[in-house]
Amino acid sequence: MKKLISSLLTASLLLSAMPLIPAAAAEDEMADSGINYTESVETIQNPGAGYTNTVWAVCKPGSTPVYSPTGSIVLFFIDIGAFSSGMNGTTDENGNYTEGKDYDLDETFFDSWRQTFDNCRKNGCMIAVRFRYDANGKENPEPATFNQVLAHIKQIKDSKILSDNADILAYVESGFVGKWGEQHGGKYTTVDYKVKLLEAMLNAVPAPVPVTVRTPDTFAQLMGINRADLADERYYKKYDFSGRDEVVDPFPCILDLDRVGLYDDGYMGSDSDLGTYADRETETEWLSRVTHHTYFGGEFSGNIDYAKQFDTYLPENAIPEMYKTRLSYINSNIFQLYKDYTFGKEYDVEGVDNSAYYGQTVFQFIRDHLGYRFVVRKAENTARTVQGGDLRMNFSLENTGFGEVVFPTTQSVLLEKDGVIYSTNVRFKDDKDWDTERNIDNDISIKLPDNIATGDWNIYLRITPQVQTGTNFYCTPPLYPKYGIRFANEGVWDPQLGANRMGTVKIEKSDKHGTNNDMYQKNIILGIQSGVAPVTLDGVTVADGTMSNPREWKDEDIIKSAEEQSMSLKADDNAIYVMGKMSDAATAPVYNLEVYSGGERYWLYYADNGFIYFNHDSYAGCQCKWNDGMVEFKVPFEVMGLKPGTPVDSVRLFLQDSANDWKVLGDMTAKNVDIPAAITTYTAYHDLRIKNSDSLFLYVMTGRSDLSFQWYHDGEPIEGATAQKYTKDAPHSTSVGKYSVKVTAPEGISSMVDIANLLEVVSASPQSSELRGDTNCDGIVELADAILIMQALSNPDKYGDNGSDLHHLTAQGRINGDVEGGRNGLTANDALEIQKKLLGLINDFED
Repeated sequence: MKKLISSLLTASLLLSAMPLIPAAAAEDEMADSGINYTESVETIQNPGAGYTNTVWAVCKPGSTPVYSPTGSIVLFFIDIGAFSSGMNGTTDENGNYTEGKDYDLDETFFDSWRQTFDNCRKNGCMIAVRFRYDANGKENPEPATFNQVLAHIKQIKDSKILSDNADILAYVESGFVGKWGEQHGGKYTTVDYKVKLLEAMLNAVPAPVPVTVRTPDTFAQLMGINRADLADERYYKKYDFSGRDEVVDPFPCILDLDRVGLYDDGYMGSDSDLGTYADRETETEWLSRVTHHTYFGGEFSGNIDYAKQFDTYLPENAIPEMYKTRLSYINSNIFQLYKDYTFGKEYDVEGVDNSAYYGQTVFQFIRDHLGYRFVVRKAENTARTVQGGDLRMNFSLENTGFGEVVFPTTQSVLLEKDGVIYSTNVRFKDDKDWDTERNIDNDISIKLPDNIATGDWNIYLRITPQVQTGTNFYCTPPLYPKYGIRFANEGVWDPQLGANRMGTVKIEKSDKHGTNNDMYQKNIILGIQSGVAPVTLDGVTVADGTMSNPREWKDEDIIKSAEEQSMSLKADDNAIYVMGKMSDAATAPVYNLEVYSGGERYWLYYADNGFIYFNHDSYAGCQCKWNDGMVEFKVPFEVMGLKPGTPVDSVRLFLQDSANDWKVLGDMTAKNVDIPAAITTYTAYHDLRIKNSDSLFLYVMTGRSDLSFQWYHDGEPIEGATAQKYTKDAPHSTSVGKYSVKVTAPEGISSMVDIANLLEVVSASPQSSELRGDTNCDGIVELADAILIMQALSNPDKYGDNGSDLHHLTAQGRINGDVEGGRNGLTANDALEIQKKLLGLINDFED
């Protein structure tokens, strides 16, 4: 056994140090990414952290509005007082209140919130909610009985509006009772009632979504301890918060306890945060223990004059506590007086490099460090490799933010060249809680497709919440860029990919081709399915005020130009996009878009102070961003009554300066304009090789489910091939060639899309499967064959020393892989022999 382990270790070293590529392009030749590793001081928005965009939603029986907000985290204060007898009664002229009637929440309520949350997903929002019976500070706003409160909670659970949106649901404030849903001044605001409410909410809110309480006593009583003992070390040994998934009975409720956080609506308002804390030191210590997996945030106190009677708010006290409690979010009323303080090393905390912010205001430092904030401190990657070779990435991230990533995440590596994107999910490390660490180091190895194009490929790292991609994989856009986590380094962010550029790798041609068309993390295959194709986002326009990629706007999109100005128009399946290049001289710019269509005038404008005007009912889904003389609008078709392929009378784009008598600084009008008609597809044209024992499987990814299809082979229609995916069993030499598909929409718009070029069908005959060293039986001998042997021998106690792991090897594979001396059994030396042959150290396998 010791000899086997020694051989395994030796083979592992050779596998990483001596791959199958020319000496001049050795895979251990690493290149620095060229990233500026100093933290930028730019304010960036990331999912589930930062400023909350708060929506005060008033819901009534038969009338619940639908919203379409934007923002990194949208907090909905959902007022259901109209369903409560404590709010929907009458008050006489003397102020005497007469109870009204309690109502169940109605279907209109749930239908509207389903639509709102769906809009949030489309807009890239993480969401949070607080249900409450009062929005105005009224005493005792709740229903007549506590059972009715519990009935409302059960309705919410049974409706599945929370569980169906758990992927974008950051947290739920337990809310409901008391003034403003802050659990004081109500019928049911004793600790006993608040514990019952919390238990109901933990049952109604899908795990692992956190539920936050207004004061720590609720958590203490639920946990069965005294409030004064919240920081007692004994309880955190008993309830092991560091390894929550390993905790089992006798503490079955531990996962729920681990989800409980705090919403503090008197933040920094006094030494107790206006009654939030009974003992600030003890209870912030409790928060420091639990907020690895839950949320802490709220609202800065509105009374700064009162807050200044205490020293809690002072930067030297506030900043260390923000790190201690992992402050994740706050509303936008950060104390303005922090602008009078300059951030310097006197405000540093141990273990975090905040030197980039020396000289900035404390206000900006706090604003920019709410939640998590990742900075790339080191990044290098394989400089050169070959088709089918390995790409290694070695990088270090530092989280300089106050908080951590609370929600589950997906990590991906993307390769991009000329708009073609290969991607694969990866694991950062064995520890699933990588995001609770301040410094994150990773060394990842990626196996490249055999048929990836040669040239320089940009390497991206993408981290996102585990956002649902829909039930129909083929009708779902492959990426959700608005949910990507942006690193705080200059020049790394790609808004179209929602990913961070980490370097470049040169991929060179290989003379030895297999039939592996996938990209995956070496030795870790996550959700890889046969036939996974590269994608392209060239049909996607991002309204961010910049050129997301060199192909986003082209000359043929221009509908008006004059002197140094131009206006361009595009459309996809859902919206039009207008881009203008105009003056950047406005002190307070106001960008106006005016469209005349069907006898109607539509006028939409965005001002730099955040004000938005539209002369019709709703501008839901509209966006406008500008930067350095470029502006981009996105307008969903329904907002202005438009349709793809239809003409409009005119499109006008003009810029005013509201700080200079509303002077017009740019003005362009294009008349008799046809709205572009396009069907957005995401599957990128690519080369592939397959074995004749496999099926040829192709598909076209779109954003619609109402399309029809016709597949073509070398320009000729394929009989009966009219589905979104095309499969051909037992392909042969006549199957080689170019495959395309014609996509047609019900309104008559069609597009011909090139999908794949089948270069070769490789024989999987018995003769080829007996190729010595070809452990995976794909007709060639390569590094993957040596790796497969190592995987097969990875558990000799279970499978035996002869490499009989049927999960990794077929019977023929074991025969082919037994290359050292024909001993009729696999050892680590077989992997070494394959390596030697690949590197030219031996001419053939020894007998």
